[in-house]
Amino acid sequence: MIYIPDPQIPNPAPSPLPSPNPEPAPSPVPQPIPSPVPEPIPSPAPEPVPTPVPEPVPAPIPQPVPAPIPQPIPEPV
Repeated sequence: MIYIPDPQIPNPAPSPLPSPNPEPAPSPVPQPIPSPVPEPIPSPAPEPVPTPVPEPVPAPIPQPVPAPIPQPIPEPV
């Protein structure tokens, strides 16, 4: 038996019709490329800096505290 497609039944696999004005696909937003973190270049070992010898700080000279002036006590009359 030969299969004869019924003209009332649409073709199960219709050929896609080319759209007259295909909308352009929106271009994807370019993601910002993170800049690579520069690796720190190990510097050669620095020469040890001689630590300066601290000058001795002279001790402050204590100022003599003036003795309180004795107030005369009034004698009872």
